[in-house]
Formats: sequence, structure tokens, C-alpha cells
Amino acid sequence: MTAQTQMSNSNQSVGLLNLEAFELSQRIAKMLSSSTLVPEQYRATIQKKAGKDEYGNQLWREEPNPNGLSNCVIALNMSNRMGADPLMVMQNLYLVNGRPSWSSQFIMAGINSSGRFSALRFELEDLGEKEVECVETVWENRKPKKISKTVKIHDFSCVAWAIERETGERLESSKITIEMAVKEGWYTKEGSKWQTMSEQMLRYRAASFFGRVYAPELLMGLRSAEEEQDRIIDVTPEAESKVINASDFKHIKGLILKAKSLDSLEELESSIYALSDESERNELIKLWKANADKYKVTDVDVPAKKPEPEKEEAPPVDEPAQEKKPRAQTRKAVITEEDEKYQTLLADLIERSKVAKTANEVSALVKYTNAWSAEQRAPLHEAIAKRLAEFKTNEPEPTQSEENLSVSELQRLQKEAEKLVAQKKEAQQAPAVNEIKSDQIIGGLKIQIGNAQNITELEAVAKTIRDNKPNLTPDHMNDVLNVYAARKQFLENQLSMFDTDDTPWVDKAIAEIEAAKNQDEINNIFIDPMYEEQSDPDQQRITNAAQKRESELFGN
Repeated sequence: MTAQTQMSNSNQSVGLLNLEAFELSQRIAKMLSSSTLVPEQYRATIQKKAGKDEYGNQLWREEPNPNGLSNCVIALNMSNRMGADPLMVMQNLYLVNGRPSWSSQFIMAGINSSGRFSALRFELEDLGEKEVECVETVWENRKPKKISKTVKIHDFSCVAWAIERETGERLESSKITIEMAVKEGWYTKEGSKWQTMSEQMLRYRAASFFGRVYAPELLMGLRSAEEEQDRIIDVTPEAESKVINASDFKHIKGLILKAKSLDSLEELESSIYALSDESERNELIKLWKANADKYKVTDVDVPAKKPEPEKEEAPPVDEPAQEKKPRAQTRKAVITEEDEKYQTLLADLIERSKVAKTANEVSALVKYTNAWSAEQRAPLHEAIAKRLAEFKTNEPEPTQSEENLSVSELQRLQKEAEKLVAQKKEAQQAPAVNEIKSDQIIGGLKIQIGNAQNITELEAVAKTIRDNKPNLTPDHMNDVLNVYAARKQFLENQLSMFDTDDTPWVDKAIAEIEAAKNQDEINNIFIDPMYEEQSDPDQQRITNAAQKRESELFGN
């Protein structure tokens, strides 16, 4: 290597437009992404909640961050163009609603250190108290409505100024006032800092305006984080987020289908149980559970005890309805806060059963457990049976209807309890599985699954898996089910790769809805993961087709 080549390499800087600079950027970015000093969005791994331990301490799990390395490369490129330290750029670059923005302190520091201006100064003026009229958007009957509103404020104004070193001219920003903040909607937003620290917000906004006018190249066209926050408009109708008409079956159904997270679904659960029509309530519960299942599974394993395989997760030979779902349903559940919520609700229901005044009040507690399994209901059923027995002993002259209800309910609960005891006894009496034999069986099953060339051959292997289930340990059964699901997904994707049908998925979905014979076939379209990938207009087309078909089937 010549001295000239060595000098050329030593002067190489980071960048994106040539190979050497890009490779250097990646090497530096990889080092930074492994550091714990950079913000989380730049790290190679991120931490996510994984429930709580037996002492109530929060558990965390690490997941790979696919965006960490690329975010570091972009931050390096920005710091190189600005002549700033990469770590300083990372610490002051925020992502607000998908848009990058600077902290206000970074903007002021950039202006002061640019060398073009004197130190940034601010002029504050007290304008006294006044009443300001503003326009606010409210929601009535799920429609936006603009109303005029008067806000009483103590008004201040702020101007940021500095002396330009080259000309000696005094440069000033636009005048920022509290009245402007009210009219722009910054002041009246919920949780707005304009109400609690108005003078500081005036300085931040004035500095940002000054930089955007006199030094836009320093900000690279980005706003401050506070500006981006104030630009966010809450378009959630209050009628949908706070008050839901419990008798509006179609409205609640639409909210379930539009829910994007498990928290959104949980907010709707109480509204579902408030419906008076039992058939409508049961239908919405079924749809709610199907949508909730999409957010309750994950591919990540946690260092915790592995769950036992459930009977309903058997290969789809016994459950053909499972074949319609393109995603594997045999993933291991991660410990979440759902367990804690279940324990809290169970304790509350048991306590309410102890203080219930009538048998009807005790029996009504069962309606809160529709989404629970039989094993989860067992402690509550035991408490209810005990309380009903107390009513039968203590009440001298119960009415005929209450007596009949208590006896029938008690008989049903006793049958379920006996069934659970029998299942546990059968499991305890079952012979222990030989792990060596189980390991040999799972090896053969994996080979058969891997050799399956199409769905038909794979379904034949499903029968073999089911026949060998008593000889497999729970861990091996979970393992073979995951391999089976992955192979099935691969074969389905392979078929779709060579499929010559160019019909868009939305048109196929509408055709299936028009040919649907019951509500379940309509709901399958909304449960399909492809529904989430459609655009808003296409989703609206599917919803309209579903409402039309429901009217034809049920006349509502």
C-alpha cells in the first residue's frame, strides 16, 4: 500500500454516495447500535415487557430491532453534514408521529455555535389578561362539529433576536403570543405545556421560528419536537372513545373490526356484555375473541415454563376450519399482563359472590367469564356453589323460582367441577412419557413433514402426529406442531406463488361475502390478516358488502 493510498483512506469520511464511505458508515453504525448510551430506536436490540414474576417484579425480554442499524447510518450522515457529534444528534433527534424533529435545546445550541450570530436572546412582554375566542371541534352523533369557545388567558409575547456577525444587523423572529397559541390550538390541547410553562414554550417556539427563517440549513428542514406535537390533531370521536350506545349492534361490531390493538378491544368488552339481545351478544363475543387472539400470540420465547399443548391446537385434520387461517396458531404464548388481570377479576368476582344478597345476583356473576376456559372458571364456580348452598340452608322460605334456579345452577356447577377433577385424575394416572422414545418419534415426524411435497401429503402426516401424541412430551409436541405449521405455511405460499389468478384480494373477499351462508363465513374475511393490509377505501368496500349481505341473511 502506497503512502498516497494510506492518506486517502485516513481522510475517508462517512456518507451514503460511495462504497467506501458507506462501508465505513455501516461499521461505525454497528458499533453504536451495540452501545447502551444511544436512545432505544438506534439499538440493535430493544426490551419489551414479558409479564411479571411471582413477586410482582416486571420481566423484560430482548427482541432484535431491524431498524437500529439503518437509523444509526442516517444519524451519522446527518451529523457529518452538520459537523456535529453523532451521539449529540442521536440524543436530540425525536420521532413524532413518524416525522423526525429536533429538540428545542438543540436548535438553540446549533444557532449559538454556528458562528454566524451572537448568542440568541429573547424579549418577553406582559400584555395583561384578555379573553380570546377560538374554534374547537367536538363530536356529536359520531360527526365532527365546530363550535366557538372563549378562553381567558394572561397574555405574553416573545421575540427571539440575535446580531448577525457579518453585517452587525439585529435579526428578529416572528412575535409569538399566548393568544396565537390559543387560536392555533396549541394551548387548548389536553396535557398542553402551554398552560403550565407558557414562558418556556414561548422561548422554544420563538427560537424555532428564528432558526427556520435565518438558518434553515442548520435545521435541515426539520421542525422542533414541540411543534410536531402541536401539529397532531386528535380525530378520535368522543362518541366512539367514551360513550357507546350498547343497543347499537352494528356500531359495536364495526368498532371490533376496526380495533388495532388488544387495549382497544378490551375497552369494548363491557359494551358487548351490556347488549340485551343474547344472540347478538354471543355473536359479538365470538368475533371479539377471534380478533383478540391475533394480538395474544408471538414467535418469541421467554425464559419461563413452557405451556402445556392444548387440545384445540391439534393438526387441522380434526379441525378443518383452522386450514383457512394462513398464520400458524400453534405458537407459544408469552407471559403477559393478562394473567394478572385474570387473577384480579377472579378475586373480585369471588368477593362479590360472598356478599351477594340473592341467588340471582350470585348466578349473574357467571356472565363475566364467557371468555374464560373451564379450568379458569373452576375457582369461581366453587365459590358460587358454596354461596348457593348457604342460601339453600339459611333462607327459611325461598320463592319457588329462586329455589329452582339455585338447584339447577348448583347441579350444573357440580357437574363441571366433577368433570375437571376427573380430567386431572386421568392426567395424573397416565403413564409417564419416555423422553428418549419421544425424541426418536419427533425426529421421524420432522422427516415426514419435511418430505411432504403438497398439502395433501402434509395432512396425511397430521394423522400420524395425532396418533403419536400420547408418546410425546409436551415440549416435543409443541415443537412438532410448530414445524408442521411452518411447513404448511411454506407449501401454501408456494402454491400462491404459481397461482395465475390475478383477481385482487379485495374482489375475492367481496365475492366470498356475497356467497356467505352464515355470519361465521362473513367474519372469516375480517379475521384474515390480508384484511389489515388493504387500503381504507378497500376496507370500506368490504364492510359495505358485509352489511349488505347481513341484511339479506338476517333482515336487519
